[in-house]
Amino acid sequence: MAGERSHRHKAVVPELRRLHSPDLWDLRTSSPEDPENFCILVQAMIGAKNEPGEECFNFTVCTPKSLYKCLSEKSFVFGKHHLIISYYNYDIIWKAINSICERISGTSWKEVAEKLSRYGQWEFEDYKGYQEQ
Repeated sequence: MAGERSHRHKAVVPELRRLHSPDLWDLRTSSPEDPENFCILVQAMIGAKNEPGEECFNFTVCTPKSLYKCLSEKSFVFGKHHLIISYYNYDIIWKAINSICERISGTSWKEVAEKLSRYGQWEFEDYKGYQEQ
């Protein structure tokens, strides 16, 4: 219609750039002592596709056997930000986290990051900037 403007925004799409773990020296070439019974922290570095910068999303990657061990010791396990796999395999971890990135988009990086934080703990989750009183 005349006088109306089209408000088309370019969608922001996340891109998985790399994976890191403080629990394993090299996620690609090393593995836990027992590949079917482990629980490690994996940090996914994700940024907006075709844009500089990336932010960290933390996943607790574990197996059913490790969860069962925790359950037998404590009787409960909380599950937010967990990725459960049957055995250790770098490609499976990459594919799982990348599949989240492939189905998320938004109008801003903040919107995209908030959606990603439903799966992995975002480094800025619950962050409140300094507010002078």
